[in-house]
Order: sequence, then structure tokens, then C-alpha cells
Amino acid sequence: MYIVKKKTENIKTGSVCYFHQLVESYKTGTGESKKRVVLHLGFLDLPEDKIKILGKMIELRIHGKKETVKYPKLEKIADEALIKYRDKQKIEAKKDQEAAIAQYVEIDLKSTNQAHYRSAGCEIVCEHLWRQLHFSAILRECKFNRKEIDLAKVIIFGRLIAPGSELHTIRWFFNQSSLLETLSSDLKNTGKDAFYEISDMLYANKYKIERLLREKTKQLFPYSDTIYLYDLTNTYFEGRKLNSELCRRGKSKEKRTDCPLVTLALVVDQNGFPIHSRIYRGNQSEPLTMKDMITQLYDSEEDYLVYLEKPAIAMDRGIATKENLTYLKQNNYSYFIIERRNVTNHYKEEFSDIQETGIAYKTRSKQTIYLKRLEEENCTRVLVYSPRKMKKESAMTGRKEERFLEDVSRLAISIGKGTLKDEKKIHQRIGRIMERYGAIASLYDIKLIKGTKIDGNISELLLEKRYKPVINKKKDLPGCYVIETDRRDITTEKIWEFYMTLHEVESAFRAIKTDLGTRPIYHQLDSRIESHLFVSILSYTIMRSILFTLQEKGNYNASWKTIRQKLSNHMRSTTVQTSKSGDIFKTRVTGIPEKSAQDIYDLLNIIIKSNRKIKKIPLQK
Repeated sequence: MYIVKKKTENIKTGSVCYFHQLVESYKTGTGESKKRVVLHLGFLDLPEDKIKILGKMIELRIHGKKETVKYPKLEKIADEALIKYRDKQKIEAKKDQEAAIAQYVEIDLKSTNQAHYRSAGCEIVCEHLWRQLHFSAILRECKFNRKEIDLAKVIIFGRLIAPGSELHTIRWFFNQSSLLETLSSDLKNTGKDAFYEISDMLYANKYKIERLLREKTKQLFPYSDTIYLYDLTNTYFEGRKLNSELCRRGKSKEKRTDCPLVTLALVVDQNGFPIHSRIYRGNQSEPLTMKDMITQLYDSEEDYLVYLEKPAIAMDRGIATKENLTYLKQNNYSYFIIERRNVTNHYKEEFSDIQETGIAYKTRSKQTIYLKRLEEENCTRVLVYSPRKMKKESAMTGRKEERFLEDVSRLAISIGKGTLKDEKKIHQRIGRIMERYGAIASLYDIKLIKGTKIDGNISELLLEKRYKPVINKKKDLPGCYVIETDRRDITTEKIWEFYMTLHEVESAFRAIKTDLGTRPIYHQLDSRIESHLFVSILSYTIMRSILFTLQEKGNYNASWKTIRQKLSNHMRSTTVQTSKSGDIFKTRVTGIPEKSAQDIYDLLNIIIKSNRKIKKIPLQK
């Protein structure tokens, strides 16, 4: 506590008066430092050094402590201030006591009704993690004011709670969510342009926000950085995007070759927390992005001080070109490569007896897998056989083959009936089927047998199964895959565990696209496209923090979609009742959560407050 000098000025007379206040600093729930007035002391005719001593004396008296040094001239003032402080405390306590006293009013139960429902559950959880991650403080460092911070919260929460476009988020905020009631700024009359512009502001501060957010996640979830996972995905757009530099035609991960695409590159740690992201054109070559992304992780010497040892980089084989591996080695990065292509055929002999000669390893899900380590000239390779994966892949291959045969059969029927007559169109249909089913289709030959033509019809379509070897025989070794690394100092089991972490980046992409409703994108400007995707990254950081906390504290492995559903029934509403005297009472309150929602709150250490507000409307006479 300390004493400050204030002044007031009479606008009419121009006279100035001075007075002193005892103030103290405190931190809000968001970590923001603020000041509050403890006591009004009036004007103190004392030198500056004596006022500082007096402030310390009053603080010691308030906390029941004694001074080590006596100041007789100041003791009387300090004693009077203490009496004044205690009187103020008594008045405030009385007010609190009166507020806590139950209000009994005779109510007509038949008049009871509910109104103005708004969702509260997901908002409460998101607000809790927003505070723990010090999001408001991060945005203040980026020069956001209070209203801009609240607008950013709406956009980020909206992507988490009601996934969709920015326009969808705005409608959710005003018509469905209780978030409007909890913000420090009044956004009731805010136009839609402000919500779009705040996304642009977030992206303009992208690098700084990512760095500060990374520091906060490290503080909140302390762990060592041992491996970074790098991958790319693309998402599609509605519209032609003729003037866009980002949107390009390419191979769509979602099979939407009819739409322009944009590529999102993402680096996450072994626990799935985002570290850095970058947006590329839709036809971007994947291998060319790795050096760019790694360089941006360490674009200043200070960033190197954060890590005592550079983490290993895990990536898909499609990114791990010879040039990229050389770059990693030259810059002292180790690597893990996940072999997605069919390289397993090179190790047929080793896989044939892996159950007898390999290491049997039990996973966390209590599934047994078999590992075999091969030390080669420049790298270590671990062969992995999973019986469970084998059954799954065999079943998938079987179903895919069945669908292939069904499509060929339907085509043959169309030809036989004469529905499809044009030979050129038939060959086009055959080509589409072969392209759709890839490796499965390569096991078969489809031939047109030309017989007697009646009205231009071809008489027969012949399907023959090949018995000669084909290039991709994924059916031969289902459940088998290969992991490559340059690390020779870690165990075989640890190498496999590092492989399993790659699922984190795949989960991140899946969550960003599906759980957070990032696709499709309707924006026309490239800047808005980048902003839209970056908001999804920020929302994913909060989502991952929620899921990670639940998993660590209670082994709670539900998806965000499931959690969102369980919290969706927790509402804030207004109870309307009429008293015997005819007065109407409107009680705005956050309801009591159901058990499924309360379990989530308990794991996150969230205490639900009713935030009750009572409004009395007297009977009009």
C-alpha cells in the first residue's frame, strides 16, 4: 500500500484542491495489474518522505503488525486512519450481509416462466483456459485495447463453440451465447466489420502472438521439448477465387478437386501444442516448405536460448527429400521419417519372422506390436508389425475391393442394357474407376470384348484378375511399416513412441478442419483467408489446452466434440415470476450444471458461480 496525491479543479472558479488517498495494487483474474483506493485520507500537510513512511505505517496497522521504528508525529494520523479503515470495513461487511440475506416474496407459482436462454457451459470452460494462458496479457503486449481484446475473444471462442464462418460467429454471439454478458466492453451495437477487422489485427501480430502463447503453454504445461512434428494439409474454398495469389488447383486431401485450395503448414510439439504455422499456395510443393518453416522457428539468436538442445523433427516421407535431410544434418537436427510409401517389400524376409525374432512391446492401449531394429550405414530403421493394424488394413482393403467390383459390375450392366453406348465414354468410365481405386484396381485388367453391335451397343465387358506382380502390393504386408531415424542413441521402443507422436499433428489438422469448422472458406481476399486460418490455430491452442488438462488430471479422453455436447445443456436464463402484490421479478442466473458437465468442471478446477441478477418491475397503478 502507498499514498498518492490527487487534485481536483473547479471548472467555474478555476480553484484547485489537493487530497491524498491510500491505494494498493492487485491482479485481476486475467493477470492484469490494477489499482484500487483503500482509504480517503483528505489533505496531508506533510513532506514527501514522511508521506511514504505514513503509508507504510498504516499498512502495518491494517495487517496487525508493529513498526520497528517509532514516528511519534505520524502515529496519531496512522491511528485515525486505522479507525477510519475499520469503520469502512464494518459498513461494507454489513452491506454484504444484507445482500446475502434471503429475499422472501410470496409468489404465484403459476406465473413462473423461463426466458432469454443463452449457452454458458463451453463459454465458462474457454474463459477458464483463456485466463490460464494469459491471452488478454498477450494481446495487450500487441497493443490491443480492452474492446479489441473482447472482440478477439468472441472470434476465437466462436470458432471453438459454434464452428463456422465469421458471419456465423457474429450471429451466435448476439443470439445464442451468454458471452456478451461477461465481457468488460459493451459490444451490443458493434457492427460486423469490427469482427472481421479484429481477425486481421490478430494475423498482423501473428509471429509475436505465437511466440508469447508458446511461452505461456510451456509455463502452464511444463515438459521438455524432444520432438517437433511437421506436416502440411490443404483445405478448399467456395467460389472461383480468380484474383487470389494463394488459392490454386492441386491435389485435394478431401477429394475436392473441383475447388481451389490453400495449404496450411503446421509445426506442433509432441503433446500437440502449436508452435508455428504458415500458409502457402494450394499447389505448393511440400518438400520446399520445410527449410522455410524451420528457419522461422529460430529467426533470432534469443530464440536459441529457450532450448538447451534442438528437438528432433518428425515428418512424412514426402517431405524428407535428400536435400531436406542434408539441411537438417548440417544444422544439427535429428530426424524421424515415417515411411508412407510401400517400402515394406524391401524387408519381406525381415518381416516374415518378426514375431519370433523381434521385440514384443505392449502399447498404452494394451495392444502387442512387434519391433525389429536394423542398423544401416547412415540411419537406423525400425520395422513394425501390428496385428491389430493388420486386421484393420485387411478389412479396409477387402471392403475397397468389394466396392471396386460393384462399380465394375454396374458399368457392365449399363453396357449390356445399352444405356451406355459410346465407346469413348465407356473408356472414360473405366479410367475413373481405375483412378479411384488405385492399388486395388491395379490387381485387375478390364477389357472391352466387342461382339455384334446392335444400335451401336458393345456386347460385353470382361474383368480379369492379374496374377503377375504389380508395383504396389499393400495387400501383401498389411499391418507392417518402417520408421527411419538418424538417432542411434535411443532404444527401439522409444523410436516407435516418437513415431506415434506424429498422430498429434494429424489430430491437429483433423480438429482444425472438422471440430473448428475451418472449411469451407468463403472469403475472397487473401488477407482474410490468412486471418481465418490463423484464428483457427488460436482456437485450437485453447482446445488442445482443455483436452490436455483433462487427460492429465482425469484420464478423460473424450473429443472436443463430445465435451462440447456435454456442456451444451448448461445454460443461463431468466426466471420470470409475479408476486402476490402484482410485482414482476426477473431473476437472471446461470443454472446448476448436470453431472456430465460438472465432472468436466471438477477436473478443470472450475467453480461455477450463479452470477444472479434480480430485477423488480413494480405493479403499474
